[in-house]
Amino acid sequence: MPKTDVTRARAQRGTIALFVAAAVLAAVGVTLLFGLQDTEPSAPDSAPAPATTTSSAPAVGDGSGATRPAEASPAANPSASPESLDPRPVPVPVEKAARAFVTAWASHDARPGRDASYDDASRRAAEHAAGDLADDLRTHTSGSAAGQEWLDWKDRQVLVTATVLRVSLPDGAPAPSEDSSFARVIYKVTETPANGPATESEEHVALKLRRGADGSWRVVGLPNV
Repeated sequence: MPKTDVTRARAQRGTIALFVAAAVLAAVGVTLLFGLQDTEPSAPDSAPAPATTTSSAPAVGDGSGATRPAEASPAANPSASPESLDPRPVPVPVEKAARAFVTAWASHDARPGRDASYDDASRRAAEHAAGDLADDLRTHTSGSAAGQEWLDWKDRQVLVTATVLRVSLPDGAPAPSEDSSFARVIYKVTETPANGPATESEEHVALKLRRGADGSWRVVGLPNV
């Protein structure tokens, strides 16, 4: 090969090597550039805003000792509801007198040949009452609503039975004394007609009782009636 051709070939190979080296350097530079951008922290203006909440209730188990607003409400906390608290008992004689009164007062018999009116129940309850209440029950005359209910019972020949479920001291009532006590009676009312299914409902009433000179307890007031 002539010298000129050799020189020209060497020059061409050098040019090609320079182009290859430049391409490699460019690729490395691009890689480094994008790699650095991926590792850089986000700019302050692109950072997400801190999460906020309108509730002041602490998270469960945060150890702060604070009380959730919902837990402070008796309606939201079953353990604070009066109905869920353990009932306070009344003396046995008071309980017996309360049971006898309510059973007579809330039971009716509209079957043929039985009660003559709605007020017959009041007459029976008067036997377990004393004072003005006993007098009122003996002379009591029901209003129009009770009269209409009695006509309905009579038409269907309904037997109304009151079954006492629990007797306890009303919430907020003073403790029973030797001659005075309050009682809260929860009872079930069952209406059984001559034809058709029976129906049940749950009722409650507060009573005021006193012990008489003979030692017997009788109802002397119906605070919520």
